[in-house]
Amino acid sequence: MNISKFLITLLCVFIGIQSTQAQDDLIKIGEVTNEIRMGKFAGNRNLAYGVQNILEEILMDMDYYLDDESSKEITLRLVFFDVKNIGTNISIYHKDVTLTQIIAIGELLIDGEVVKSTMQRGQSKTISTSTLVIADDGTFNQQTASIALKKVCVAVIKNLFE
Repeated sequence: MNISKFLITLLCVFIGIQSTQAQDDLIKIGEVTNEIRMGKFAGNRNLAYGVQNILEEILMDMDYYLDDESSKEITLRLVFFDVKNIGTNISIYHKDVTLTQIIAIGELLIDGEVVKSTMQRGQSKTISTSTLVIADDGTFNQQTASIALKKVCVAVIKNLFE
């Protein structure tokens, strides 16, 4: 009889420890806002929604569980987004460098109170060269922006959980 009580108590303690560990791994993604004031991405809600998806993917890769009822929350504000085109043309040689820069401010909240805040920069560079004269159209490269966004989101999350 004493052995069964001991085993039941041990099982309850083990389940309690596991649930505490699981609660530490629970997190929710709060508001992702686009506070960019100038340029073609100013106020773009699709950009904020895309960043929220990137944050979800990164957190799940880091073995966190997303739960809307979690007391731990991450918020992110996009404050700067710029695409710079730098080109070199000499006779028939052409080189384009597209530099995408993003600045975001992330906050870790526990029970609605900000515990840690960080500002991170992310950038991505695309270089294309050719030996023919190519028109410089200055179009936005979606892949370059996606890489820069992922870099800044990873930097924010890692800094918040250090």
